[in-house]
Amino acid sequence: MQIPLVQFDALRFTYGDNEIFEFGSASIQPGEIVVMVGPSGAGKSTLMRLLRGELEPLSGSVSIDGTPVETRKNRLVLDEKKAGWVPQLDDLQSMLSIEENIAHHILRLDEEEREARVKDLLESMNLTPFTGQITRTLSGGQRQRVSIAKAMAGEPPVLLMDESLAQLDLRTKSAILLDMKAMIKRSKSAALLVLHDPADALLIADTLWVVRAGVLIQTGSPNTIIADPAHHEIAGLFDYINVVPADLEVPGPWREEQDVKWLYAHDLPELDAEVLDRMETPSGPITVYQFENHRLLKK
Repeated sequence: MQIPLVQFDALRFTYGDNEIFEFGSASIQPGEIVVMVGPSGAGKSTLMRLLRGELEPLSGSVSIDGTPVETRKNRLVLDEKKAGWVPQLDDLQSMLSIEENIAHHILRLDEEEREARVKDLLESMNLTPFTGQITRTLSGGQRQRVSIAKAMAGEPPVLLMDESLAQLDLRTKSAILLDMKAMIKRSKSAALLVLHDPADALLIADTLWVVRAGVLIQTGSPNTIIADPAHHEIAGLFDYINVVPADLEVPGPWREEQDVKWLYAHDLPELDAEVLDRMETPSGPITVYQFENHRLLKK
């Protein structure tokens, strides 16, 4: 049986304001790419910081590659060999070359081995055309490629990224994510990402972790989560949805949640109701209905 590269069990955390994050238990296998999704403030970044050892759990355990994660309480400097980290704002040295930045965490390797590792990472992240270039001359996308290569230089078992690509355009993001995915699969390491755009998650995720109100409420493949999300807030991350009071009588395959019910806009049938607007969107035309004081979207 394979040992998970990332595992946490019965993990709980609090910032001391009586709000307790009940993350529970989950794991990531070699070669697996997991993307965390959830509403803003759900606890995604908090869980990422717990996995890095930046925060001390209230209870439960966190391990990477079978070894418990040491927190700042026990280790002043986080171990970059355990978890490669790509911050939201890169920490590259702008006056150094690409190669010098990538080699930052592997200076103890002998020169030949270090150069071979850097060369491999340049190729993996499609940076070879920029060999020898000073980092300050790079574009934002190229800098993020260097950041990912730097994070993976010490061959850590897991790569962690928290919305590191949020400022990039769609084409640039997609190209970077696909190159990163190929590198993770080839190395049999693992990756845990928080991505700003759920469409990016669908592009590369093997598994989604759904976090809501500080709780890991659902895990599964992207298709599984979209087909049967644990809460309508999660469904709304991936597509247009309609949410109405549970007692409102309106046609459609509605799904009930306590005092409301919801459905995807593409599941709403045509209604005998006032049409307020018709819009063209990248994912297709949308009709806006006025139905008993509720605006409903039909894709």
